[in-house]
Amino acid sequence: MEINSNTLAAQFRATTDTLIGLLEAFTPETFNHKPSPTAWNAGDVAEHLLLFDIRLQEILATATEPANRNPTEKTAEYTARVTNREARLDAPPFLVPTATERTAAEMIAKLQTVRNKIIASIETHDLSLVSTAFPHRFFGEMTAFEWIHFLDLHTHRHILQLRELLGK
Repeated sequence: MEINSNTLAAQFRATTDTLIGLLEAFTPETFNHKPSPTAWNAGDVAEHLLLFDIRLQEILATATEPANRNPTEKTAEYTARVTNREARLDAPPFLVPTATERTAAEMIAKLQTVRNKIIASIETHDLSLVSTAFPHRFFGEMTAFEWIHFLDLHTHRHILQLRELLGK
């Protein structure tokens, strides 16, 4: 895989558009409805993604070190894991949504604001650099490209979850 900022930005925009479209499809009643006591609702998923987006901004701001390796080297390693929805993982504490009610409009506005900043970073940042301050808990230090690509795949994972919630 090769780093192409334009392709990554376009892919991230398309994923964001799909995410926003799904969130807009929920009614105020269904947005915060839990399908089971321990399951996440659409509001939880949206907040989880927002928290990850905010963390990604911190990661990108601190990605200043050369990777000293192919900057897309880890994509195959994490892609298999992130796209396998049978493998469930608990979110780290800083990405766990709060137990509050939210509105779809509020979460959409926040997600769009942060994701527009991420797209600006894609277009202006050297994506081959690593943030040593924020290693991934399983994959270690990742390049800015790998983090953004990872977030995009992670969002797709939750898009499938949102589609399931809409179907219930």
